[in-house]
Amino acid sequence: ALGLLTIAALRRFGRPCTIMAVAKYPTQHRLALELGADSVVLPHELTRAVRRASGSLALGDGDIIRLTGGADHVIDCVGSEESLSEALGVVRPKGRITMVGMPGQVSVDLTGLWQREITLAGAYAYGTETLPSGQRRRTFDLAFELVEAADLGRLVSATYPLSQFETAISHAATAGARGAVRIAFDLRNEKERNRA
Repeated sequence: ALGLLTIAALRRFGRPCTIMAVAKYPTQHRLALELGADSVVLPHELTRAVRRASGSLALGDGDIIRLTGGADHVIDCVGSEESLSEALGVVRPKGRITMVGMPGQVSVDLTGLWQREITLAGAYAYGTETLPSGQRRRTFDLAFELVEAADLGRLVSATYPLSQFETAISHAATAGARGAVRIAFDLRNEKERNRA
């Protein structure tokens, strides 16, 4: 869901740009387009799609592929070794990668970062953002505005009472493959849930 939220935020608050998203499952693909992505590709199609969109050539020795051009800005919403390596492969020289997905301990070849003068930055939810207009707003205020404006309730695929936590966790573990995005708990008591 972090990638979908990022697409919605870019469309609502960012400068006009072309957004190419990566989605593993059909539900993610559909929602990415609905929230503002211009195109959506499968993970294994990313390098080819960026190469074509940027008019670049692919260079490499098999394991490591780099583009002669690439995307101006790549936002990694996964935070894995694989996603960061892919970001390094498709960002243009002197481009920028922003890590939105929280990485754990990863082992990634950063030669391309140094060699191609790429900027790597992290993003965190607390703070103040500067909008394209120059206006400064608290991040959480923007998030609350986005929830309402982009109808983000549609990202919640199922809710469970806390007493069904095992079923909820099982559902969440296979959410993408089952066409779900977010699984949530409804902490109201049964009487309140039935009134809603």
